Amino acid sequence: MRIGIDARTLSGRFTGDRTYWRGLLGGLAAVDSVNEYVLYTRGLVEGETPALGPNFAWRQIEKPANDALWMLSAFPRALKADKIDVAHTQYNIPLLGAPCPVVTTIHDISFRVHPDLFLPKDRWILSTLVPRSMQKAAAIVAVSESTRRDILHFYPAIPAGKVRVVLEAAGPQFQVPQSGQETAQAAANKALGLENRPYLLAVGVLQPRKNLALLLEAFARLKSSPHPPPHRLVIAGKRGWLDETDAQLAALPDAVRHEIVLAGYVADADLPLLYGGADALCYPSRYEGFGLPPLEAMACGCPVLCSRSSSLPEVVGEAGILLPADDAGAWASALAALLASPAVMADWRERGPKRAALFSWEKAAKETLVIYKECLQ
Repeated sequence: MRIGIDARTLSGRFTGDRTYWRGLLGGLAAVDSVNEYVLYTRGLVEGETPALGPNFAWRQIEKPANDALWMLSAFPRALKADKIDVAHTQYNIPLLGAPCPVVTTIHDISFRVHPDLFLPKDRWILSTLVPRSMQKAAAIVAVSESTRRDILHFYPAIPAGKVRVVLEAAGPQFQVPQSGQETAQAAANKALGLENRPYLLAVGVLQPRKNLALLLEAFARLKSSPHPPPHRLVIAGKRGWLDETDAQLAALPDAVRHEIVLAGYVADADLPLLYGGADALCYPSRYEGFGLPPLEAMACGCPVLCSRSSSLPEVVGEAGILLPADDAGAWASALAALLASPAVMADWRERGPKRAALFSWEKAAKETLVIYKECLQ
């Protein structure tokens, strides 16, 4: 087979779509030396790329600059010129036709589940293009059972057999720190320019869906308790749409606000250190298609508290603490109980890596290859 990959997000903003391609391509390179892959990008790829074999080739198509036109015209022409047998995209496909079957990966349909969390323009674009792409695609890869259920619920005309679940995984760089948690904690604080103190961690783009307001309230309750722990809260993530973090922080008491660090975007290479040094990852997201940060944290031996919503229970299983996404008191109590018991914390640190080991990009690659082959039958 000759497989064409719309790899534009590898040369664009550092997003979850980019993380997905890096993981899947690395997995495909590890398990497949027979089929040929052509990776289509708009520009030069920034940062590290997976180690790919000689059966992977890059093709740069800079124009047209408009993404919609690129997908409608330039991509199909390139697929035809390169005699591609099956193509793979994320979300959108060439709606005016392609010279081969197209597989599309859908991470989530949050624009339908939580339309209030999107700007009107973005919501309209997604609601227009993504459903049509799913209808015309030869196969749909859903990254979780939760996403598959949502697709079939909101778009019942799509055949159930067309939507296949292929779970994501944490990258190989996410491992329990060999130097130990306390050493990782000191190194992480040094990297952030902070004095060495224990910390709780939150990771994700700053946008309403991540439910940071609930975490800030829970942290304020924790620090206002009769015996507050010495921890600070480190929030790692770039700002996203409808971000209200500044206003939420301003509403907190000064003593609490000064214990919160906005670390901004943290490079992939530095995330394992942050996870490895944290006493807990707090992930109260209202909705996820998969939820990589909890899995990455577990792989690093970091205890995880996350919301009992969407895909997160199937990701963390019994290796994380599941909590309501709307109960700050429950989060404050769970954090207090965790931080008060070294034995309980050690148990969660031991469970996490075992759970994370059940997911792998090599497994995802093998399952995706089966889908490619079935599209040609």
